Amino acid sequence: MATSTIGAPADFNYDQLLRDHLEQVFNERDADRRMAALARLYQDDAVVIDPDGTKVGHRAISQLVGDLQIRFPADFSFRAAGAGLGIAGVCYLPWWLGSEKNPAVVKGGDVAHIRDGRIQAVYVLLDPSTV
Repeated sequence: MATSTIGAPADFNYDQLLRDHLEQVFNERDADRRMAALARLYQDDAVVIDPDGTKVGHRAISQLVGDLQIRFPADFSFRAAGAGLGIAGVCYLPWWLGSEKNPAVVKGGDVAHIRDGRIQAVYVLLDPSTV
């Protein structure tokens, strides 16, 4: 397996990592399971940058997710809106937030930097027409 210069193998499955990030972190409402997923998927000093600010470390990121979930109905979830694409440790996944009855209430995408196969940083991009 060839290794890139940034920190992910050349054949790294960016799509799976980003889908796991959505499902196991941003859609997980149980804080203990979310923290376990953060430990598996994110570096210890990982950073999430979104329009509300910057969060560093698993606890701060988990709190961000919990606070975000409170703002939306219980049936809302994040869903991939395409394939996760990546190269040389940088990847992108488009997504939408909504429910079966109210799809795509908010649209956006995550750009992530990968180090040693785990997420080092996530930049949350929001479609301003849906915010």
